[in-house]
Amino acid sequence: MKKLILLIVSLLFFQFVSASHIYGDIYLDSNGDASFNVITDINPGINGLVFQDGKLTGKTSELTNKNKEIWQFDTHLGSYESILLDIHLPKNLKSIKSIGGVESAINFDEKIISLIDSNKALDFNVEYVLKDSTSLDWIYFSVFLLFFLGVVYLVFLYARKRKRFDSIFPLLNANEEKILKMLMDKPMRQKECREKLGFPKASFTRYLLNLEKKKLLIREGEGKNKVLRVK
Repeated sequence: MKKLILLIVSLLFFQFVSASHIYGDIYLDSNGDASFNVITDINPGINGLVFQDGKLTGKTSELTNKNKEIWQFDTHLGSYESILLDIHLPKNLKSIKSIGGVESAINFDEKIISLIDSNKALDFNVEYVLKDSTSLDWIYFSVFLLFFLGVVYLVFLYARKRKRFDSIFPLLNANEEKILKMLMDKPMRQKECREKLGFPKASFTRYLLNLEKKKLLIREGEGKNKVLRVK
């Protein structure tokens, strides 16, 4: 803590003299780009970065490279009397393999490496591995696609069944039509269906026999547990 306070005080002082300094933030993304929002008095001359009025801004991919699954961020930005930089690692960080160079502190929760040093060349490197977000995206897409196709298939089956019965309804009497329409929503116990429609038991049985002969209805089970299902 004392060192950090000393560096901050030194940094403020060096802005009014000729001492070199660098402080601010560098953001790394999952594509290997490094975005700079830094205040310094030295232009490192890196492609993609703009140095103007003591500010170094922009985006570059020159400081990162990838070997198989391991990413490396490597800086050699010159010598400074005050160094106070936050390196923001990608949000999908999986692990840090190695860190080297100037003094640093890691905040694992925020995925930030703070470079805190003085009177040194700003040489720093970190190797890290990212979570495979591509495979997760593929899984999410596959689940969504299967769900969507399932819904489409169910809608298709319902529409086809509905179309079939629409062509059959004119050939049925009114009570047989009522039975089929009720069973189109879901299968139902025979006794429950009759009670909901309020048909006499003998008439209801006759209607069911007619629908079975027309191959529009299936009765499953035995006795009072018989279930009616549209074929």
